[in-house]
Amino acid sequence: MIEIEFLSAEVLSQQPGAKKIEFLVGNLRKGKILVLEDPLSLGEETRLIEATMKKVSPNFPGIEIGTLGGTVIGNGGEFRSLRESIIRMLGGKPRGLTVIGPSQLVQQIKKDPESLSWRAGEKTRR
Repeated sequence: MIEIEFLSAEVLSQQPGAKKIEFLVGNLRKGKILVLEDPLSLGEETRLIEATMKKVSPNFPGIEIGTLGGTVIGNGGEFRSLRESIIRMLGGKPRGLTVIGPSQLVQQIKKDPESLSWRAGEKTRR
C-alpha cells in the first residue's frame, strides 16, 4: 500500500527552516509520498536533498522530487517570472506544488510546463 499525504502551506509554514526539512525527511522515511500545497524554493529543495543523502540506507535509497509552477531556473541562477514577482510584491504566493517520494516507490516522473505525472508503486527486485 502506498500512502500519500497532502500538506497545506499552513502546516509547513509553522515549521522553521531546519525543522521543516526534518519534518519532510521523517515522513519520507516512513514511505509516504508527500504533496506540498506550495512549491519548495530552490534552497529548500537543495537542503532536503542534502538531508536525505545523509540518511541513505538499504531501506531508504533517497528521494525523487517533482515541482509544478514556482521558480524558473536560468543561466544566472534563480529567476522569477514577472507575474510571480508582482504576486510576491503584493503579498501573495505564486501557485504551484511539490511532490516528493521515496525513490524506491517512484517508477516514473513526467513533467511539462502544464502538468506533472507520477507513476508509483513497490519496485520488484531482480
